[in-house]
Amino acid sequence: MQNKNKKNLYKILFITILLGFIIFLAGCDWLSLGLLNIFDPQAQIKIKNFNYTDDYKNIVTFDVFTINQVEFIGSGFELEYYRGSTKLDSLKSSVGINFYVAPSDEPGVAGEATKITELCLYTSAVLNYVKTYSAFNEISCDLYVMGTDGAGHDLKIKVASGISALGVDNKAPTAAISIKPTTQECGDYVEFDGSGSNDGVGIGIAKYEWYLPVISTGIISTDISFSYKFSCSLVTDSEEVITVKLKVTDYHGNEDTDTDTVTITNPDATSTGGCS
Repeated sequence: MQNKNKKNLYKILFITILLGFIIFLAGCDWLSLGLLNIFDPQAQIKIKNFNYTDDYKNIVTFDVFTINQVEFIGSGFELEYYRGSTKLDSLKSSVGINFYVAPSDEPGVAGEATKITELCLYTSAVLNYVKTYSAFNEISCDLYVMGTDGAGHDLKIKVASGISALGVDNKAPTAAISIKPTTQECGDYVEFDGSGSNDGVGIGIAKYEWYLPVISTGIISTDISFSYKFSCSLVTDSEEVITVKLKVTDYHGNEDTDTDTVTITNPDATSTGGCS
């Protein structure tokens, strides 16, 4: 009976040690990398020194390194985008960049790093999505490293998550209106142009909203520029000074407005001013 209890104790002790070893390996990400990553080692890739290279945080630089003795031949990076917790599969993009990461000298020790520079975190598809759905400050991305390690494994490894895809920008854009001609006879077109507006960071303006209060309390146009022909019925005097307003929104949701005036004349109108 005593020998049986000892055997049970040894079993419990063995199982406890085995579980502890497995938990230790899991903490080192070894279990997910082949059979305990002992018989089939794969490169374990990490990044450090993640920094933005521009003032508005949409281009990044970072160092790539391994923490085990397996080299890595990088072929590029993949970006997966999210709006909140919703994954936007249609926006997924990849960037082909060839690079080499040397193996570390010892297991668990960071190896020599390879610097990656000027990686842009967004694409034109991301900008179009933000513009279409007014998803300002809502798009984040996860960054993956892609390549083949020295053992021949094709790898895709997540190295960063929840990064703001368009960076950080609290600076308001500048709305600017151009009107040609500034004086026009009713019944003829006037050109309104907002292309002089800018966001100050080089990404651009996401949304243009034009207002002509004399015509409507709502938005007249959402184009960068448009033409409008003023009806002569609006000009009851020989001329009417009409105010136009432009509101612009950048890709981070910051806004600015500009106003200007155009003079519309009506030669057929009867003047109500002056002395008789």
